[in-house]
Amino acid sequence: MAEPTYQQLLTEALEIGRVDGRFAAAFETSSEVGARCLGRSPADFARLLWGGDRGPVPTGLEVNGQLWYATGYAEGLAEGLAQQAAERTSAAKGRTPVRPA
Repeated sequence: MAEPTYQQLLTEALEIGRVDGRFAAAFETSSEVGARCLGRSPADFARLLWGGDRGPVPTGLEVNGQLWYATGYAEGLAEGLAQQAAERTSAAKGRTPVRPA
């Protein structure tokens, strides 16, 4: 199996962040994002993205993986909070909310 490209690794970090952010919307009351990487340090998160048995983690993945994750998390959290607000508004008006695909 071919090694993922650097762009693919960053995109994976972004998508993981989005999923986590949407999930966290049920528990978070604010859209502020801290230093989060699935509860891992930036170095551990980079190793998770890279897959431990491939040798050294690519240069920059430790810093950039964390940033892309945080961006995705913020996007997912904002989306999740907006969806909850729309659902509350619809419920208050007696309508059935429409969920995005």
